[in-house]
Amino acid sequence: MTQSISYADVVRLHRADAVCVGVLAGRALLCFLVPEAENTRHRADVALSWCESAQANLPPEMRVRCVVNERSVRGPVVGQLPPPAMQRIQAMLMRERSSQTVEGGWPHRTTPHSKAHSHACMQKNTRSQHGNARTGYYA
Repeated sequence: MTQSISYADVVRLHRADAVCVGVLAGRALLCFLVPEAENTRHRADVALSWCESAQANLPPEMRVRCVVNERSVRGPVVGQLPPPAMQRIQAMLMRERSSQTVEGGWPHRTTPHSKAHSHACMQKNTRSQHGNARTGYYA
């Protein structure tokens, strides 16, 4: 059913609404909408104006959480976001991707740390079991 969903479509899922930011291999790339009244804030949130919310058939004061989720969509299309809102969302997606790259969260590390790193951690964390460590101060 993802063939009918395209870029900028607002899709109503079971518990939330989402905006489609692309389609990849028959699966929709979605960013979920959160109400402005929700207390949790994310650095990748983009606020929608009242006009943009009205054009997309959404309640006023919504935010788009620009964290991409890949899903097969079975919900109806309820509206479409205007191009200025989608430009802000795409800019935030690029900024979030670069932030995750700098933080080391994108792409996920598949190889373990080097042997030297684990050896240094073991040396740092092992302590003398005998308790006869020197505790003197030298001038």
